[in-house]
Amino acid sequence: MTLSRYSATLIGAGSVGLVLAASLAKANWDVSILGARTPLDKISMQENGIFSQYFVKKFNTHQNFKPPNLLIIAVKSQQVDTVSHWLPAFDGKNTTVLVAQNGIDQRQIFQNYFSDSPIIPAIIYFNAQRDNPGSVNLRRIGHQDVFLPQQEQAHLLASAFSTGGLRVLLTEDIQTRLWLKLLTNISVNPLTALTGQPTGIMHRSDIADSARALMLEALPVARAEGADITVQDVEDTLTWISTIPPESQSSMLQDKQAMVPSEYQALTGAVVRAGARHNIPTPLNKLVLSLLAGSEAKLLRN
Repeated sequence: MTLSRYSATLIGAGSVGLVLAASLAKANWDVSILGARTPLDKISMQENGIFSQYFVKKFNTHQNFKPPNLLIIAVKSQQVDTVSHWLPAFDGKNTTVLVAQNGIDQRQIFQNYFSDSPIIPAIIYFNAQRDNPGSVNLRRIGHQDVFLPQQEQAHLLASAFSTGGLRVLLTEDIQTRLWLKLLTNISVNPLTALTGQPTGIMHRSDIADSARALMLEALPVARAEGADITVQDVEDTLTWISTIPPESQSSMLQDKQAMVPSEYQALTGAVVRAGARHNIPTPLNKLVLSLLAGSEAKLLRN
């Protein structure tokens, strides 16, 4: 008798999605990909000059299908509307939805699409860059690759990703972890995108000072939102940023180079909106938000 394998479907075959899908394929999950512009039958991954390949399937939207155990949504926040027509078919108590997306509002956003499926936000700390369709370069930073909330459905995923080579930590305080990651995203992403430089630009003292100021301004907002973070967390985040390989490109810089809209509203915009809810001024982040919006105005017109 053949034991059935766990199954996963990926929506969003960008850099993060490819790494997660490759990890599950390595853990012997049955992985399919939905919506990739170029049909994929394998994922090629490079890490530290070592190449590996993992076989996947193209998801067929024109057939009656058995819902997968896991749906991974790895599109960016500004792309959700473009994939939303696929989501209702996956809604069910037997399909867990893993949202690998920057920001702090993953559950709130996807509760609009899923009434029965458990929703799990994944906080991603690895750096990845897609070279070609189905090909990704993985760079690890720090001691953890993925944070997941301490909830029932997350234990299976943590085990699978660990088997597939990712370093996973379950956390009791997902709100704090989301805001800690947001500190990185409101500094590295905007500053690399606005300067047009890879992450090595963060080693400049003036840029590091700007990053510190943006994060310190967000601290009272994060606390008002229930996150347990301190000034020391800002300094620890700056230390972590300094360990990122200098040639690495932030996701926002990659979007800028590809001339596609970026996720600034889910990052810097989230701080500004939360600050407004709590009557906490955020002038520096508001300035950065306006600069990012202005830099993409032509893209939106097109």
